[in-house]
Formats: sequence, C-alpha cells, structure tokens
Amino acid sequence: MLRNASWLVLTLLLMFPGCTAPAAIESVETEDGLEIPERLNIIAETAYREIDRVETMDLLQDANGKNTMILWVSTGCSGCHDWTEMIAEEMRSGNISNDTRIVTIHRYPSFESRDEVIEVYASSNSSTESLWPVLIPNEGQPALDVDKNQETEFDYSTAFETPATPSFTILDGEGNTIWKNKTYWYNSSVLSEALEVLG
Repeated sequence: MLRNASWLVLTLLLMFPGCTAPAAIESVETEDGLEIPERLNIIAETAYREIDRVETMDLLQDANGKNTMILWVSTGCSGCHDWTEMIAEEMRSGNISNDTRIVTIHRYPSFESRDEVIEVYASSNSSTESLWPVLIPNEGQPALDVDKNQETEFDYSTAFETPATPSFTILDGEGNTIWKNKTYWYNSSVLSEALEVLG
C-alpha cells in the first residue's frame, strides 16, 4: 500500500513540476493557412534618444542572449500611459534596475505618426516618457523569421498575434515568446511576475 502511494506521489511530481523555465509559445497558423514562425525578431527605428542606444535597433542583437520585455503601446491609450508612468517610477525609485531589458514598441503606425509617438513616449516634457528604448516601426514592416534569417510574410503586428495596447510580450534571447499579458491598468503583481520571467 505504501509503495503504491509512493509511486503515485512520484508520478504526480513528474507530471506537475514546480519551478521550471517558461515554455515557448507554439507557432500559430493564420486564417490564410500560413504559419507564423515560432522564433521572431524585429528591426525598427528608435526615437533617436541616447537611451535608445541606436537609431535602428535589432531587438535580438541588442538583447545579446537575454530576455526582453516588449510593452506594446499606442499614443492615446490611457492604460499604456499608466504602465509607462508606473514602470518609470519604479525605475526612478530604484526598485527596477535601469538596465532591465524593457522596450516599448509602437503598435499602430497606420494612424499614429512617429512625431506623436515621440511626443508621448520619448519626450522629457511628457509624464509618460519611457526610460528605456522606444521602437517606432513603419506601417507594414515585416517581422523577421529567426530560423530562416529573413523577413516573414507578416507585418510585425500580425506576427506577434496582433497584441492589444497595452500588453506585454517577453521574448527570450532566441526570439521565442515565453510570456504574455494584457492587463490594461498597471498591476504590481503582474509586473512582479513579468520581472521574474524577464530574469
């Protein structure tokens, strides 16, 4: 009897592991039957500030093997403003290191201009200034297939499964999506979970 109970406990432990690395999110098939690659990258212009490090950022090259948290934003999104302000405040107060890998990516280039994005997220006169790089892709700009080292057939928004604003995507250093969240208003427990995954 005791032996059977031991086997049951061992089996359950193997089926439900405790602390494990986040699993990569599987590839997705689009409505037209094309498969979005599992490992993605994006290369886009930044806001050209010193904090953006470069004028055109290759997200994975810049990550240098580390995880990166993407905050997807639009200019008129109150939740995006809230998340940006609160993360920046956590950085200013020393609760989040300034070298934590966070990148803001603009989501709607078809109807919000580059200048509008810079005014909201990359201006020292704005309460919603990002203290981390801001990427401003062009309309229709394709995501990159990491495995094939070439552009995908999808614009970056479609490739990343049309993220809501605000929402988060964490990529590992190889371009796998390992965590996502779309909590609209700032939530400290969601941020804590994200930072834990971010590493």
